[in-house]
Amino acid sequence: MPLHFIKEVRDINRFNQILLVLFEEGFDLLLSKINLKQYVPIVKRFKPKKETEVKHEVRLRKTLERLGPTFIKFGQLLSVRPDLVPIGYSKELEKLQDKVQEFQFNEVKGTIEKELGKSLEHLFLHFEKKPIASASISQVHKAILKNGDKVAVKVQRPNVKHIMETDIEIMFYFANLLEKHIEKLRRFRPVKVVSEFKEWTEKELDFRLEARNAKRFAQNFKGSRTVKIPKIYDEMTSEKVLTMEFMEGVELHDIKEIKKRKLDFNQIIKNGFDAVMTQVFVHGIFHADPHPGNMIVMKDNVIAFVDFGIVGYFDDRLKNRCIDLLYGIVEQDEELIMETLVSMGMENSDIDYEQLKSDIGFVIQPLQHASIKELKVSKVLEEILDIALRHGLRVPASFVLFGKTIITLEGVAIEYDPNFKLVETAKPFIEQLIAKRTNPIYIWKNFVHNMHKYRKFAEEFPEKAERALDRIQKGTIKVDIEDTRYFDTNPKRSCNFRYSIFVFLQLLVRVCTRICPVLFHSKRKAEALVKMKELIRKSVLLGLGAASLTKEKVDKLVAEFVKRKAITIKDGRWIARQVLNELSKSRKQIERLSAIQAKVLKKKAKKLEKALVDRGTKTARKLLKPGKK
Repeated sequence: MPLHFIKEVRDINRFNQILLVLFEEGFDLLLSKINLKQYVPIVKRFKPKKETEVKHEVRLRKTLERLGPTFIKFGQLLSVRPDLVPIGYSKELEKLQDKVQEFQFNEVKGTIEKELGKSLEHLFLHFEKKPIASASISQVHKAILKNGDKVAVKVQRPNVKHIMETDIEIMFYFANLLEKHIEKLRRFRPVKVVSEFKEWTEKELDFRLEARNAKRFAQNFKGSRTVKIPKIYDEMTSEKVLTMEFMEGVELHDIKEIKKRKLDFNQIIKNGFDAVMTQVFVHGIFHADPHPGNMIVMKDNVIAFVDFGIVGYFDDRLKNRCIDLLYGIVEQDEELIMETLVSMGMENSDIDYEQLKSDIGFVIQPLQHASIKELKVSKVLEEILDIALRHGLRVPASFVLFGKTIITLEGVAIEYDPNFKLVETAKPFIEQLIAKRTNPIYIWKNFVHNMHKYRKFAEEFPEKAERALDRIQKGTIKVDIEDTRYFDTNPKRSCNFRYSIFVFLQLLVRVCTRICPVLFHSKRKAEALVKMKELIRKSVLLGLGAASLTKEKVDKLVAEFVKRKAITIKDGRWIARQVLNELSKSRKQIERLSAIQAKVLKKKAKKLEKALVDRGTKTARKLLKPGKK
């Protein structure tokens, strides 16, 4: 084994074990591409391998199962993230079972007593030795407290943290090799995926985080008649032990038991869907481990959520984008779907918009002649996420996990009732959210909030821009650009890209000489601020690549463009000088304006909000008429 392996991988024996499993499962070609096949023992190389005719996704699942708990957990992450792997792989990885052999009771007892500082007999009236559930990170035991409360006690496996850290270290090594040697896999960003898995695992290994999450959910659903969150016993919870209220009921996917108990399944699904939508669009935090085992159906069709190790977050921007996407699906609006996907976050600068629209249309158009009852939300969501992956669009992980939860709910419902249509449940909720966005009070509050941001931006921009230009001139600014395709030997492409520095400066002059006067002398200051921010944003994006050039390179470029008669040194220096002069003038004006504007905005915001609430929109319109202060 090469010496550099020892530096990057601490456990060579485990590394060899993983290497051998990959080879035996038919990944020898992959090992050859990343230059690791040579380290497989010669004797093993000549032994018959697994049938390579088996689908890649099936071989991957079987390999992860053989490699143990850490890799099974990794596969489960991929199964709920169709934005990271193709849909065929995520579907196959859903079959991974996180059921491992239970660890001994004396180890359970030892962990509890060490973590909580008291004997098991002192803590519990009764403690069942046999676990009710066993997984890769922990196992759960049913118990009764001294006061008679029934609880579930989650206990972490001995040494699991060290085992997972070792495996993740090896995963990082493999991920780096995959990115380096296999171009087709780069767009999936293996290193980034492993980083996400590491972060996910670290959160799951600290049960105190799960306890805090559960208490937050309990507060959010306080008083709810349809949702139940287990109570957390803080005095009996630590990093490796979590004690919570025991939820009496049946898991959501146990259709037979639900029928046996004569529960109303349609009401159960409605309660579950409403709970998820409320978590996302009202609370902004939601349960992000979407499988039916984490949803318990209790009496009176109440849904109980358990296992809060992983949660997702939705800010206002993501909420609005998600509403747009869901509305686009319900209304079969391919244009809205495309715009929303792109606005969520784009990784690929060379995206083919026509092809993207065509692919979305291929999914949406067949639905346009179907009734709303025939629309299957889960299928459309899966296909849209697959399209986003193929086009290099990185939608936020929180949205993907939310989508996976919706897919799970619809899947369970259809298993119970093949005629179930989630869209009938979803549409009223989505329309209600859209109506809220058009409410005058919501619009005004959002406007005031953004106005303060624009004011701060206008106030700080001149000084920041001056510093940035000064650093560009000195050659001290550095920008990391992952996409370096334009720094190539093609003179036409290279020159066009580098010429952006001059365009950038010219646009900044336009900002200072055209927008600033409007900003300070026009009554439409808010509109001017918006235009100013948008123009600057475009300018910065256009000139970003040039910011990585040193002063020497800029001087060479100037000489090059002088030679090509594209621009003169004098012109370039004049542009930079004009920018600095105009920014210096505008800064003083902004300083004078900002304090006054802040007071006026605050006063007017309070007055208008009171008018909207107390006296209705008629009074509000009067306040907005020209001449009113």
